Amino acid sequence: AQVGCYVPAASCQITPVDRIFTRLGASDSILQGQSTFFVELAETAAALRGATSRSLVIMDELGRGTATFDGTAIASAAVHHLVEENRCLAMFATHYHSLLADWEDNAGVYLGHMECMVDADTNDDQRITFLYTLGNGVCPKSFGINVARLAGLPKEVIEIAKTKSIEFELEMERSLSSRIRSAVASGNAAVIENIWNSL
Repeated sequence: AQVGCYVPAASCQITPVDRIFTRLGASDSILQGQSTFFVELAETAAALRGATSRSLVIMDELGRGTATFDGTAIASAAVHHLVEENRCLAMFATHYHSLLADWEDNAGVYLGHMECMVDADTNDDQRITFLYTLGNGVCPKSFGINVARLAGLPKEVIEIAKTKSIEFELEMERSLSSRIRSAVASGNAAVIENIWNSL
């Protein structure tokens, strides 16, 4: 509404902003030696340096252009800066579920997810319908395999991906279980507390 766009509503209350920063989509500038990830971080740097408490910042999937741990770390640090330093109005979309635990008790942060309906079909698969509505709280699970099916990936690729996903999840659970057993055996309360806080 502030920039003159149509608002599909009977009424609308907005807070005018001084600037709008976005980090959306994926593009590169190879002729200038800038990878997709570099462009992503340059856009993020502009927002983190330029946003005021009267700005609107929209970031989508920050950190996806690198390894998972680096991407999660960069996304986490950027969210922290937006909330604690810029103190701006921000919408930050991510699939890094580990980021969400840091903010679930912060009164200045609203956690939401895009809702969907999931129905089992006759082949033990799930049919997903995206509702394009914002729901409260964290998304209960990832639906990447379902999206792969919707995108038309070959059935054999989806089956392998499903198997690998289950294997990765079991490996993570075994790793967590091993860490807990080791911490309990050592009697180190600080390590046990850190593991508990990370869940």
